Amino acid sequence: MGKHMKCSSVRRILATSVAVCVIPGLFFLEGCEQPVEKNGVFLASAEEMRIPCPENGLDAVIIREAYGGAAGGHERYVFINTKGSPIPADYNKTVFHAATLTGEKLVWRDPHLLEVHYDIAHIEQFRNLWALDEVQKVGRAGEGDYMVEIRLVPTSQNFSLLNPGGNFKEK
Repeated sequence: MGKHMKCSSVRRILATSVAVCVIPGLFFLEGCEQPVEKNGVFLASAEEMRIPCPENGLDAVIIREAYGGAAGGHERYVFINTKGSPIPADYNKTVFHAATLTGEKLVWRDPHLLEVHYDIAHIEQFRNLWALDEVQKVGRAGEGDYMVEIRLVPTSQNFSLLNPGGNFKEK
C-alpha cells in the first residue's frame, strides 16, 4: 500500500479479514484474504477441513480460496495427501474444484474410497481416481501404486445446483 493510504481491520470472520481502505475522496472495500502460500506450499490457515483416513496414512483436505476481494467469493479445492503433509500449490493435483459449494463434507467410506458430500455445488473440475505417486515416489511406474476412487454424493436425489424449473437454487 502507498504511504498515503490508511488501512484498518474492520472485522475477522472464520480467518477472513476485510479491511476498509481510505484514500482522500475515495472509499473502497478490499478483501485481504488471499490463498495462503509459502515456498510453493499451502499453509494450514487456508484449510477448511482435513479428514484423515484411519487405515491408509492419507488425508483428504478441502482448501478454501478467496477471489475478487470484498465483492468476490470462495472456491473450494479437494486434495488427497499423505497424513499431516502440507498441500502442494500445484492445482493439477486437485481431485475436485467447485466455484460454489455448500454443506460440504469429506467421508472416507473405505481406504480406497473417498466421498465428497454436498448440498449445492457448481463443480468446475472433478476426477474420480487418485494415485499415491502424485505425492510420493512409489517405485517403478505403475508398480505398487496405491489408488483411491473419489465419489460425488449430493444430498438431494434430484437437482443440486438447479431447481426443476432450470433456475439456480438459493445458496
